[in-house]
Amino acid sequence: MKHIGIIGAGLSGLATAKAFLQQGYSVTIIEKAKAIGGVWESSRSYLGVATQTTRDEYAFSDFPMPASYPQWPSGAQVQQYLENYADHFGVTRHIRFRTTVTHLEYRNGEWQMEVYDEAHDRTESLHFHFVAVCTGTFHKPHMPAFKGMETFTGRILHSSQVNDPAILQQPRVAVIGFAKSATDIATLAAGLSRECHLLYRKAQWKVPRFFGNLINMRYLLFSRFSEAFFDAPYKTGFQKFLHTAGRPMVWAQWRGLELLLKKQFKLKACGMVPKHRIEDQISCSLGVAPEGFYEKVRSGAIKAQQTEIELIDGPNVYLTNGQVLQPDVIVFGTGFTQSLPFLESAYREVLTGRDGGYRLFRNIIHPQIPQLGFIGFNSSLFTTLTSEIAANWFVRYVEGTLRLPAQAAMQQDIQYMAEWRRSGRPVSSEFSGTCVAPFNFMHLDQLMRDMGLPVTATKWWPYEFFKPINPKDYRILLRRAIPKASVTPAPVYRTADITR
Repeated sequence: MKHIGIIGAGLSGLATAKAFLQQGYSVTIIEKAKAIGGVWESSRSYLGVATQTTRDEYAFSDFPMPASYPQWPSGAQVQQYLENYADHFGVTRHIRFRTTVTHLEYRNGEWQMEVYDEAHDRTESLHFHFVAVCTGTFHKPHMPAFKGMETFTGRILHSSQVNDPAILQQPRVAVIGFAKSATDIATLAAGLSRECHLLYRKAQWKVPRFFGNLINMRYLLFSRFSEAFFDAPYKTGFQKFLHTAGRPMVWAQWRGLELLLKKQFKLKACGMVPKHRIEDQISCSLGVAPEGFYEKVRSGAIKAQQTEIELIDGPNVYLTNGQVLQPDVIVFGTGFTQSLPFLESAYREVLTGRDGGYRLFRNIIHPQIPQLGFIGFNSSLFTTLTSEIAANWFVRYVEGTLRLPAQAAMQQDIQYMAEWRRSGRPVSSEFSGTCVAPFNFMHLDQLMRDMGLPVTATKWWPYEFFKPINPKDYRILLRRAIPKASVTPAPVYRTADITR
């Protein structure tokens, strides 16, 4: 029996463990926190955090969220959902909490993992036939460095540390950034603090939960039809038409959407009209506008400025626009970074390019790295589903049943995607190149075809083309039998075999 090591007990790690356990594998999950959930775990979740996508989309295929949940569940509800998922599928008992991976190296046909067990204050050496890295896109909080930060007399926090209302019940709060966490916290702080400032480098497009206050976002963002309007790296016949002869229609669609958002949010009155095209921004960082955010900007409850911090000197925060603030607390809503400090350097160098982006085939494996997979490095607008499908894909990779191209062809695909991210769609380099959005269906279709499975639950293409994503469809598709005799396992390479 193969022993599978899984690093991380967030949603990707749980989906991976469940997929392997159901196939009879021995599984051990290493989790550094004291509870499951990853970014949803309470100690890492900021006040008021909620899902970007709706309840039915942000769910695993065979375990829907409770019907009693609101359409956009809170962080606490997602955490409870993940705990229920782990208990239901027998995953919880396989997790080692408060345990950190300190080193991972490949020796003699298996992975040797060094871990530190905080609960027992000891180090151990574990051995696995295969390892799945499920550390995700929200691995390490990113804190920009500004001159004089060490002299600040107030508190400096990352958004993930804002988990107590008392933190924002201050006379003056300054929030840095324009991403989801920054605008969420600024909206909350405007009702708790005496004075709330939002400092951002450039305005970004945000979308409403209901376009025109009528149409649920799922109908305009989560269908094959809506995805076709993006210039994909691999195009269907319809996409080829849209981006050649149909370009005027594509242009009109995006400009119409921009006009709708400008009007609905009154962006000109807020001074927050983005200077870039919306289609160039939409990715995993697409933000859903917090309820009341733009209204509070217009009223002055949120004092928003497009500027940056120049330096900090004691209580004073000097801005590049010449103003000086004296906040009691600074909150950086500046996202996270990804890193693999535990992986042996030879393989870590193979994985990342000069730009720091990950080089992975299907965002899951590298053909020169044996018996190692990355689940959740294909984040999307519904990561629960893309991670679940990737986990099932990796199970079949271990079993040797995938329909994979030759190693050289996989390398060419990796290089093509890296070049496309660099020159064709720079925003796709966000999250170290591990975001597949907005090409969610393209990615899912690739994984399903590799597994020899259909890509849709019905053969009625008009219906499949326009309907929003439905995770329940994949519950049906994943149950289809897979022939095991036609494909040989991926080759195993030694460290010395790696080409530079």
